[in-house]
Amino acid sequence: MNEHNHETDEDEWSLTELIDFLRETWIKIVASGIIGSSLGIGYALIAPSKFQATSSIQVGKVAGDDVEAPSVLAEKLKMPTYYMPSTFTACNVTEEEEPGVALAKKLNLKLNKNAPVITITSKEKSIEDARKCLESVLDNIRINQNMLVKPLLETKNKQLDNSKRSLESAENLSEMLLSKYKNFNFSDPQFSAAALLLATTLNNDILLKDLRTQVSDLEIQLAPPRTKEAFFTTPIYASSVRVEPSAILMVLLGGIAGGVLAIAYLVGRRVWLKTKITK
Repeated sequence: MNEHNHETDEDEWSLTELIDFLRETWIKIVASGIIGSSLGIGYALIAPSKFQATSSIQVGKVAGDDVEAPSVLAEKLKMPTYYMPSTFTACNVTEEEEPGVALAKKLNLKLNKNAPVITITSKEKSIEDARKCLESVLDNIRINQNMLVKPLLETKNKQLDNSKRSLESAENLSEMLLSKYKNFNFSDPQFSAAALLLATTLNNDILLKDLRTQVSDLEIQLAPPRTKEAFFTTPIYASSVRVEPSAILMVLLGGIAGGVLAIAYLVGRRVWLKTKITK
């Protein structure tokens, strides 16, 4: 019972001691916080400014289909080996020990769950540099995706060329049949020849219609927007207001750091003095 009362007294004394400590030192703590905030403002004023550019990228398409799933592209953009040296240069990471790793982190990729787009951002010392970085990343994506779609595009273009040649042949045949049809004497007793000419003309007309449809469909498939390279869904947004360092954030962090350091110093000093007196 006595031990319990003794512990309670110590606790009460500790609380009282803490209150006394704050009463005695709050001015010093606040002053230290103000000094820290002032240093934070100073740092914000002299530190190099950084500006941010943001945009969203949509993957390329071939004949109406995505070259690759946006989620796949997002994962590729996280890989250091995906980028070309020209992109490292444009995004100012060539001096980094691992440029690919630095760039993958720097872009701050976000895959939109409600739309097939990937949002990327870049922070650079100037607005123009931030824009150039994003444009270089888009060029990097286009080059990689063009390599993926090259065989498919070659096949589609070959089909289009073949259909155009067949259409040309059918049109030539149609002109020839039409001239013969006009000059043909249907009163001729050889009616079978007339019937054959008519049937051939009709069949060729059907073939012409089918070939024209094929050519038109292929041309639509191979033309924008059904076939196009990766692109920015909106123009790059780059604010003229710097994003780093934030003056408000520096003031808050400086004030907190100053206050914490003051408390740590004063508590440590008080404990040291108390220990010295006890000895």
